[in-house]
Amino acid sequence: MKLDLSEIVSEVGKRLTYEFKEPPLEDLGDDIACVGDVCGKITFSNAAAALILRGKAKATVELTCSRCLSPYRETFDIDISEEIPLAEHAPDGAERDFEELPEDEKEPLFADNVFDLTEFLRQAVLVSVPMQTICSPDCKGLCSGCGCNLNETTCKCQKDFSQNPFAELKSLLQDNDGE
Repeated sequence: MKLDLSEIVSEVGKRLTYEFKEPPLEDLGDDIACVGDVCGKITFSNAAAALILRGKAKATVELTCSRCLSPYRETFDIDISEEIPLAEHAPDGAERDFEELPEDEKEPLFADNVFDLTEFLRQAVLVSVPMQTICSPDCKGLCSGCGCNLNETTCKCQKDFSQNPFAELKSLLQDNDGE
C-alpha cells in the first residue's frame, strides 16, 4: 500500500496516525514466509527537516529451524522508529546536517510525498528475523551420522568417539592416572 503524505509534508508540526492491516507480505526470502496479515499503527509527524515515523506492527512468519530444519511459526512485535529527511521542505533558517544524495541513492520508500508502507513493513520484518532461527531453546537438532531429527526420535547410530578431535586428550588423562 502506498500512502500519499502530501498534506503532512506541506505543514510543519502536522501529525497523522494510520492503522493498517496489510495482507501477508511477499518476497521475504527462501526460508521465510509471512503467514498472516501484518497489523499495527504508525504515526507520521512533520518535524520540519524530517518526517518522523513511530509505531508498532505485528507479523507472523514461518521460518526453518537452523538446527533441525523443521518449519515453525513465530510472531514478531516490531517497534517502528524512523526518520526520513525532508531536505526540500526544511525551513530556510534550519541547518541541514545531511548532504544531498545522488538520485539513485535517495530514499526508495518515500518519493514524491508517497510512502511505500508495504516495502517498509517487508524490510522491518526481515530485520526482525534473527540470523540463526531456532524453533525452541531446547532443540536437539539433527544426528550428524544418520540425519534424523533428534526432537522426534532417538538415533540408532553407533557413536564412534575415536573420531572425535578431542580423543587424543583422553589418552593424556589415562597416562597421568598411572603416575
